[in-house]
Amino acid sequence: MTENKRFRPLTVYILLSCCIGLVACGSGSNTENSTSIPDTSIPNSGAAIVDNSGSADYQIIIYGNSHSAKLGDLLEQLISSELTNAQVSTLTVSGRFLDEIVNTSGNVEKLQQANWTHAIFQGQKYSQSGSVNYSTNEAERLIASAKELKITPILFPEHPQQGDSKEGELVYQLHLSISEKEASCIAPIGLVWDKAIAALPELNFYSADGNHASNAGHLLTAMTFYEVITGELADTLAYNAAFAISEQQHQQFGQIITQVLAEHPACPSS
Repeated sequence: MTENKRFRPLTVYILLSCCIGLVACGSGSNTENSTSIPDTSIPNSGAAIVDNSGSADYQIIIYGNSHSAKLGDLLEQLISSELTNAQVSTLTVSGRFLDEIVNTSGNVEKLQQANWTHAIFQGQKYSQSGSVNYSTNEAERLIASAKELKITPILFPEHPQQGDSKEGELVYQLHLSISEKEASCIAPIGLVWDKAIAALPELNFYSADGNHASNAGHLLTAMTFYEVITGELADTLAYNAAFAISEQQHQQFGQIITQVLAEHPACPSS
C-alpha cells in the first residue's frame, strides 16, 4: 500500500478537524493512518509455549486474510504426503485484520471448539512508513488464549511486497516485538522470501498485483510452516510434480527454509 498525501487545500482543512479512517490495501494486512493510535499494553500471561510438533495428528486453525487463504490446503497436502501416518485438518477463520477478526462474534471461541494442535495468526496491522504504531493487543490475546488451551501459537509475518527490500525484515521485527510481550513462535516468512528471491531471480513469487503470492510464493510460505509445525526439515520434503516449480527449485526452497530457520528459530528457547 502506498501513502496518499495529495489533498486539495479545502480537504486538508476539513481533515484536520476530524478523524481520518483507515486506508487498507485490499485484503492485505499492511495499513496506514495519519493519526497515532495508542497501544494500551496488556499483562503478559506468562504461559509457556507447548511444543506440539511431535503430535500424531495435526489440527491447525488459521486466523488471517487473503495472504493465508491457500495455506490450509497446502499444509494438508504437504503434511499428509510426507507424514503418511499422521492425520491433518485445517480451519481458516477469515477477515481483513486480526483486530477485526477478534472483534467478530464467535471467532475467538473457535479456539475452544476442537483439539487444535497449532494456531496461526496473520493480519496484524502495520505502518509501512513506520509513522504509526498500531495496537498489538488482539494478537497478544489470541496467543495467550491459544497457550491456555495448550495450542502452539505461530505468528505469520507476511512476505514483502514486490520491489520492497526492507518490508520483510520490518514486519518480522514487528512480530518479534509481539512475542516479547506474549511469547509465541514466529514463522520467518519475510526472511525466507528475501533469500529465495535473491537466489531464484528467474522465478516469479508474486501475483499480478505485486502484493499477493503466486502459486510458487504460496508454496514457499507453506513449506516454511511445514517445518515450523512438524519439526521436520523442509529440505527433506519430497518433490511433487504438481508443484508450480521445478524439482531443482523445490530443493532450493527446502534448503533456504531450513537454513533460515536454523539461523532464526521459530520458537523462543525456554
